Amino acid sequence: MDNASRVVLNSGDMIIDPDYHESGLLVLRFDVMAAFNHVSAEPVWAWDILWSGSRYNESLAPRRAAYTENGLINMIECNTFIHIKNI
Repeated sequence: MDNASRVVLNSGDMIIDPDYHESGLLVLRFDVMAAFNHVSAEPVWAWDILWSGSRYNESLAPRRAAYTENGLINMIECNTFIHIKNI
């Protein structure tokens, strides 16, 4: 089994959460460790996602959330989220 991911994320891509009928826009990729002024051997990449949908409109849930890139790719590969490329 090939461990290399075929999912490539970029700013402007959309993420769909079909269980909650929410859509998210990938806004910014950042290194979590750099955000805490911590120098590490390897960066821990994360994505700032702007979410929209009824769940976010009807509650106090934050419209922006960060997901680690590895976690987000795993959720896409497991079909928890749908990834739509910005072409």
